[in-house]
Amino acid sequence: MIHSLIQFQRKNPIVFIRLSTSCALFLLMLFTPFSSSSFAQEEKAPALSLSDAVDLSLEQNRELIATRFDFKASEHSKSEARSGYFPQVSFESNFSKIDSDRYDFDIPSDSPFADLFNVDQLGITGTNYTNSFKLQQLIFDRSVIGRIKLADLQSMAASWQEKGQEQTVVFETVSAYLDVMRAQELMNVQKQRLALADKQLNTAKTNFEVGLRIRTDVLRAELTRSSALRDLVSAEIAFRNAKVKLNEILGVPIDQEYQFLEGSLASYNPPAESMETFQHYDNLFLLAETSHPSIRVASFLVDQYEESVKIARGEFAPRASIGASWGFNENDRISFEDEEWAVQLGVQVPIFEGGRKIAKVRRTKAELEAQKNRYDDTVRIIKTLVEQSALALQEEQRNLEIAIQAEIVATENHERFLNLYEEGLADSLDVTQALTELVEAQTDVVTTRYGYLIVYSQLLNAVGMTPIEGETYSNLDWLSTL
Repeated sequence: MIHSLIQFQRKNPIVFIRLSTSCALFLLMLFTPFSSSSFAQEEKAPALSLSDAVDLSLEQNRELIATRFDFKASEHSKSEARSGYFPQVSFESNFSKIDSDRYDFDIPSDSPFADLFNVDQLGITGTNYTNSFKLQQLIFDRSVIGRIKLADLQSMAASWQEKGQEQTVVFETVSAYLDVMRAQELMNVQKQRLALADKQLNTAKTNFEVGLRIRTDVLRAELTRSSALRDLVSAEIAFRNAKVKLNEILGVPIDQEYQFLEGSLASYNPPAESMETFQHYDNLFLLAETSHPSIRVASFLVDQYEESVKIARGEFAPRASIGASWGFNENDRISFEDEEWAVQLGVQVPIFEGGRKIAKVRRTKAELEAQKNRYDDTVRIIKTLVEQSALALQEEQRNLEIAIQAEIVATENHERFLNLYEEGLADSLDVTQALTELVEAQTDVVTTRYGYLIVYSQLLNAVGMTPIEGETYSNLDWLSTL
C-alpha cells in the first residue's frame, strides 16, 4: 500500500498535495468541535491565577492533609509523654467471698477465746468488700524524662515534615501551572504560524492568478499551511494534557476548565545581576542547611536517636515514687467506720535483667551512628540538587538572552522576505524558510523563558525557601526570593 502511494505521488504530485492538504483540514475539523466547545467553556470558566492555584492545592491536596494530621498526632504525643509526671489517681473496689477449712478451729463457743478465733468476724473468711482511693506520684524516672524530650523532638520533626510537604505541593503546583502557560504560549505560536501561512498562501494565489508566480509557489504555500495545521493540533493536545496534570495536582476534576490569562510571566526576563547570585554556591548551601525541611528533619532524627541512647542508659538509674491510699475494708457489710490510710515511698534499683539493658544501649548507639550517616547523605543530596539547579538556571538565563535576540532577528527577516515576496522580488522558498526560522525562534523564547521559571522554582525547592503563601504568587515577588 505504501508503495502504491509513492507511485501515485510521483505520477500525480499536484493531486497528492491537494489530498494531503485535505487530510490536514479534515484532522483540524475533527478536533474543531472539541476545540470550539472547550473555548466556549473557557469563556464561562473561572480565571485561575498562579496565586489561586497555590491556595487551592494547599487546601485540597490529600497528602498534605494527611501530613497535617501527623503533626497533630505528634502534639498529642507530647501530652501523652508528659502525663507520666502528673499525679495518678485511681479508685479500686474488690469483692470476695472465702470459705476455707483451714481456718476452722474446734473451740467451744463458751470459751473466752471463741471470738478471737472467729475468722468470719476477723474478715479472713466470709464476704469481704474492699474500696480504696489511690494516689501515685512519680518522683524520678530517667526513662520518663527521656520520653518527654523524645516526644518534643518528634513534634518538631513533624512540624518540619509538614512544612516540607507544603513546599513540595507548592513546587509541584507552580511547575504544573507554568507547564500549562508554556503549552498555551506554544499553541499561540502555532496559531500565529497558521495565520502567516494563510497570508503567504493568499499572496501566492493572487500572484499566480495575475501571472507573477507559477503554480509551484501555491503548492508550497499549501504544504506550509498543512504543516502549520498539523503542529497546531499537536499543540492543542499538549495544552490539554498540561491542564489535566494541573487539575490532578489541585485535586479538582480532571475535566475542570479554567481560564489562564497571559500575565507578567509571559514577558518576564530575569535581571542580568541575578546571575551573580546563582554563582555563589556557598551561600545557597548555607541557606539549604538552615532552611531545607529534609535536612532539618534528618537533624531532629539524630537528636531523637541521641535521646534514645540516654533513655537506654537511664534504665540503669533508680526509680523513685511516692503513693498514698485511703479506703475501707469491711466484712459482710459496707460501712465507712473502719477506714484505712496508707502512705508509701518506693525506690526501685535495677541490678540484673539478663543483659537486656546492655544490649539495648548498644543497639541504640548503633542506630545513632546509622542516622548520623543518613544525615550526612541527606546534606550531600540536597547540596547536589542545589548546585545542579543553580547551573541549570544559569544556562536557561543565557539561553533566554540568546533566544530573545534571535526572535528579533527572525521577525525582521520574515517581514522583509514577506514584503519582497509580495512585490515579486523574493522566492517562496525564502519566505517558507524565514517563517520556519521565526517559529523556531518564538518557540525557543517560550521554552527557555518558562524553563527558567520552572528551574528557578526548582532551585527554591532545593534550597528549602519555596514560599507557601498563595498571595506571594499574585505578582513577581516570588522571583526575587533568592
